Amino acid sequence: MTNPILELSGVSTAVEGFEVTRDLDLTVGRGEAVGLVGRNGAGKTTTFRGIMGLAEVRSGSIRFDGTELTSLPADRIPGLGVGYQPEDRKLFTGMTVDENFRLPVWTAGDERGIEDEDEVVEGVYDLFEELSDRRDAEVQHLSGGQAKMVAIGRALAIQPDLLLLDEPLEGLAPFIVKNLKEHVRTINDQGISVLIAESNVTHVPDVVDRIYVIERGEIVDSGDPEVLAEKPEIRELMQGSGQYEG
Repeated sequence: MTNPILELSGVSTAVEGFEVTRDLDLTVGRGEAVGLVGRNGAGKTTTFRGIMGLAEVRSGSIRFDGTELTSLPADRIPGLGVGYQPEDRKLFTGMTVDENFRLPVWTAGDERGIEDEDEVVEGVYDLFEELSDRRDAEVQHLSGGQAKMVAIGRALAIQPDLLLLDEPLEGLAPFIVKNLKEHVRTINDQGISVLIAESNVTHVPDVVDRIYVIERGEIVDSGDPEVLAEKPEIRELMQGSGQYEG
């Protein structure tokens, strides 16, 4: 792949002194949707937190649009154009849906060249029409699906070039999963590159172009999502049984 928007090369990360990922290589092309799949504890969230400067990167390189991220403080990375929906959402409780969407514009809008805050926020509501009548609701009163939409919409409010989605479909009813998949495809169709982490390998084949399989902090396979999702050893891996032999 020539000139990817995101490139991880030999990345090893640690949490509280314990190594989580080892020598991890991963790329996301411009306008591409890529999946990172693995069971809980495999290293998906730590990989995302490493990209965002929130986890210790012990070695390796993380480059976004030609800029080395490992040398930057975490608060600089969103302004470069990386949107992040954390696994646990991290919504600003006590604030409304609308305020959650506006806060990233207040903090990173200048760096992103955002001149019209209202236009950006209305663009998020255009995507997530389900939230249009919940603008003034405090986020702690939302359903699980609505809260996931707010977390994704907040990440979109900086008008990113790359969107990191950590388990956006986890724990949701099937009809909500279907709706969120459609939203992710719409985001990607707008030219935004997407890296999506999921523990359920069956969630991603109809959303992404390629997938990486991570197990115990290492990439153990990669390729066509439909092909890999049908491999028995990968399905067993997601269920927590056995080790992947490749």
